[in-house]
This record gives sequence, structure tokens and C-alpha cells, in this order.
Amino acid sequence: MMKTLIAIVAFLMISTHVFAEVFSGTYKTLPSKKTGGWAYVKFGACKENKNLTCGTLIKAFSKDGKAIKNYEHKGKYVVWDMKKEGNNNFSGGKIKDYSDGKVYNSKMEILSKNKLGVSGCVLFICQAQEWRKLN
Repeated sequence: MMKTLIAIVAFLMISTHVFAEVFSGTYKTLPSKKTGGWAYVKFGACKENKNLTCGTLIKAFSKDGKAIKNYEHKGKYVVWDMKKEGNNNFSGGKIKDYSDGKVYNSKMEILSKNKLGVSGCVLFICQAQEWRKLN
């Protein structure tokens, strides 16, 4: 009985580690179509569920490239609840466009070592961007 219990616990620990990979890194968004500004988004484990990936807005810039010092959305999620699906794909999450306040169903794809594909959809209307990794 004890050996079975130990085997089950070991399996759960290993499978949680294998299936619960989160994405990390800091990426620069493309300029907003509405405002021309962009942001830096830092990815890591979500606070509420460490098995999912979230992206937090850590710095915002106006269209002229100047940092916005007291940006009201700094520290908030831009992307949240992304679940790893396969080698380079994440899905099941949400993304928020702070220029219009809308939230979209989202997915991400690691395109290369320095590029991340991010998309958001409402019904059948989708938009995608490629974000570049910061060094």
C-alpha cells in the first residue's frame, strides 16, 4: 500500500512538472493601432495558478518613444491563463488591449528564440502580432 502511494505521488509530481511548463521572458509589443504606444510584457507563472503562463505589463511607451512614468496599467496582466499545448504553442488564455479595454480569447506561439506570435480573437475576427524578445 505504501509503495503504491509513493508511486502515485511521484507520478503526480513528475507529470505536473512535465505538463505545467510556463513561458518566461520579456517582450516588446508592436505599437498600438489606436495610440501608437507600445509596452514591455514580462512572462512567467500566473500568481493564481503557477501551472499557467501570464504576461505582466512592466513598462509603457508613448508613440514618440518616451516612457510613461505613472502608467495606470503597469503591473497588470496583458496576457493570462495560457496553457502549454505542444512544443511551442500556448492556448486557452486571454489578452487585454488597454488602448480600448477589450479582452480577447488568445493563443501564443514561440516562433523563434527571439520572436513570439500572439493573437486575440472575438468570434471569427482575429488579430495577430509578433513580439520581439528584449535582451
